Amino acid sequence: MARRLSSLAGALLLASTPPAEAAPRSFSVDYGLSFLGLTVGKSKLTAERNAEHYSLDLDGGLAGMAGWFFQGGGKAASSGRMSKTGTVPSSFKIDAHYSDYPVKVAVAFDNGTVKSASVDPMPTPRPDRLPVAAGDKVGVSDPVGMLAIPLPSGPLEPSTCDRRIPVFDGLTRVDIVLSRGSVSTVTKGPYHGPVLDCRVRWVPVSGHRPKGSSVKRMQENDDMRIRLAPAPEVGLLLPLSISVGLTWGTAKIDATRWGEAAPAPRPAKGAKASAQP
Repeated sequence: MARRLSSLAGALLLASTPPAEAAPRSFSVDYGLSFLGLTVGKSKLTAERNAEHYSLDLDGGLAGMAGWFFQGGGKAASSGRMSKTGTVPSSFKIDAHYSDYPVKVAVAFDNGTVKSASVDPMPTPRPDRLPVAAGDKVGVSDPVGMLAIPLPSGPLEPSTCDRRIPVFDGLTRVDIVLSRGSVSTVTKGPYHGPVLDCRVRWVPVSGHRPKGSSVKRMQENDDMRIRLAPAPEVGLLLPLSISVGLTWGTAKIDATRWGEAAPAPRPAKGAKASAQP
């Protein structure tokens, strides 16, 4: 929490008045979503942060050819505090629509433990859906908060990838496992500088249907990658690109704008030249 003393009067006032919290710093990224090389959507991620707290807002929708055949879009938001390892959410919300069907999700947390969750509409009950145990709702992040990783104080290192992020989305609990990190330098696109490339695995824990075809595909998918870049304005590593290999091709999310301007490159240990995919 920032404290500023500009005069003796201010110092005397401080003794009887709680210190004001510094105005949050803000950073935003625009993304393009593509499949088989065709643009299918756009989104914007806005991050705000002060000394202890964060908020992340994701706003997106379908575009291009996809928008002609299927209407969808909405907003998702996460807020809470930052720990040394990641986000500790207090709130997660989704307000979206798919064709003519609205979808709303609201999850309240207490220090990373789920206290309440509502999903509207609820999915059709299935006897093979694994129940979410109370222990699965402790020490978790959410689908938006998981995107933000605290920016290391020194150069980027491959070991920063090595983490297991427990995530609860209101219905299901999964682990997002990052590993096999490498550091490279991006020279093309909206951001120029060092980046961290991580392999991603999706590990279902509960709330899912173990024999569901989509669950099996995601669980067995070894072709998911995320590229993280520094956003020093908010002290975070944020996604520069995400790629997911699918049966018929690769779905990609790529940054088309990175803040107001590309941040100055940070020295990267063992960095090698690379262009943004």
